[in-house]
Amino acid sequence: MTTANHLLTTLRTFHLDNPDATWNQLIERLKEIAEGILSAGSVWDRFDPISASPAYGGMGVVYSDFRRDLEEIAHTMPLTVDQAKAVMLGTKIMVAAERRTEGDLEGIVEIIEGMKHATDVPDPVSLSVYTNPQGPLNGSQGTCTTLATRQLTTFQHLADLYMEERKDDLEGSTLKNLTASVRTISGLLGDLDMTTHTRADMLALRESLKEGRQVSTVNKILSHLATIAKWAEANAHINKAFVDKLQIRKGAESQRKEFSPDQVAKLMEHANKLPATDWKRWGLSLGVITGARIGEIYQITSKDIAEINGHLVMDININDGKTIKNKFSIRKVPLVAAYGLDLEALQAFAESANGKLFKMSQSGFEQMLNLLIRDVLGTETKTGLSFHSLRHHLSGSLKAAGVSVEVADAITGHSSGSITYDRYGAGRGVEIGLMAEALGAALLTK
Repeated sequence: MTTANHLLTTLRTFHLDNPDATWNQLIERLKEIAEGILSAGSVWDRFDPISASPAYGGMGVVYSDFRRDLEEIAHTMPLTVDQAKAVMLGTKIMVAAERRTEGDLEGIVEIIEGMKHATDVPDPVSLSVYTNPQGPLNGSQGTCTTLATRQLTTFQHLADLYMEERKDDLEGSTLKNLTASVRTISGLLGDLDMTTHTRADMLALRESLKEGRQVSTVNKILSHLATIAKWAEANAHINKAFVDKLQIRKGAESQRKEFSPDQVAKLMEHANKLPATDWKRWGLSLGVITGARIGEIYQITSKDIAEINGHLVMDININDGKTIKNKFSIRKVPLVAAYGLDLEALQAFAESANGKLFKMSQSGFEQMLNLLIRDVLGTETKTGLSFHSLRHHLSGSLKAAGVSVEVADAITGHSSGSITYDRYGAGRGVEIGLMAEALGAALLTK
């Protein structure tokens, strides 16, 4: 089977296409890449070996694209020991690069500092990357962590440790509420390593928690987050818990806005110009056409894009371990060809995914789509406009088109018309055809 063009490009970029390359040659290339990331001017700027890559259309590539390629190479391709180490370190560099786009320089600086000594390691299998709990810029001596043996410290792992230690103190409703919060937080953070998490990760989590929840509920979950994270910091499981002052102040939800019709049209115009293989095209398009929550879209699989009664639908369900807000969130939303959406190309993308459509972490998925929206529209953070504003826009469009509350609820996954129309611009078992007709009335004229 011929290796895909994007994998060949990644192999060449990291000098992994040459099985005879020495470790010194590989580490020198990784140094160039890491230093190029640090010198990049913005998330869309890339150093020449990546930005000029023909496999990606000659435009800047999102760092997560390379991270996923390296993960696929690790899973599927024969490697020498030195190449395997280079793949591991390259993946870590791409993760640090994604954080660099959020303004977090610590990770990429630590890696660059660590690589200054990488060629001095006597046993190349025990490749270590420089890490310093006190920060890489204070001049103190750092410590080493072996990539091959370092355990990923997820929030779920920390929560398990906390609840095991406090099991005699936690019972009844307290334990029930804490367990529910942990399940929600872990579902959103996924495999995020809490030993390297940032303030940006926690702020992104808070934004995700806001979607469809009352302020009091969000603050309760954030309180449980802070309790466990602060305990983990006090017990040296993590160096720092970035959870201070996350609580939402009164009136925070009222700042959230919907996009204007012109803004939505501009977003779809951009999406339609992206390659049919680009996940951002379909993540953004599904948000516009269905008004689904970003977490619901992230969990969609190939089987969830299917035809029912002659209509292509997106099936939002709890199959295969998916999580949803509540029972009303389970629904099938018809996909209509509004704003020039190519339904055949979408269906082909879903089939080719052979599983989850979006294979990166949920935090990466959400951050990159929100970043794309801001880049296309020229908007800023903290303006009340985000991916969730697409949900507000669709609800407003349904109301403007005179769609009944029952049908609107079936499309948006709300339990009552007061939620859909009063909060978002505004029955269960609504027939697919009626929903498709309603979406047509609201969107097909766009």
